[in-house]
Amino acid sequence: MYDILQLNDMLVPELQDIAIQQNISNSKKLDKQELIYRILDKQAVMSSPEVSSSEGEKPKRKRIIKSPAEPAELALQDVPKVDIIEDKTKIE
Repeated sequence: MYDILQLNDMLVPELQDIAIQQNISNSKKLDKQELIYRILDKQAVMSSPEVSSSEGEKPKRKRIIKSPAEPAELALQDVPKVDIIEDKTKIE
């Protein structure tokens, strides 16, 4: 694996050789910076399957669908129970 600093220090023919090894198309027509970016892109693509295969795939979780409660039940749950007492005393 090459990093960008190593690739910047190389000459164009060396970069073209690396591009040919990595099966980068049209490597002879590209300028130095474009070669460097294509090589880095190819390395990133080649290394990404290794990372994903080492992690393994997690099984998908099943979605649990809860049935909504009846609106009347919800209304009764929220109301506190209070006894109503009539006031029999009168103020005169």
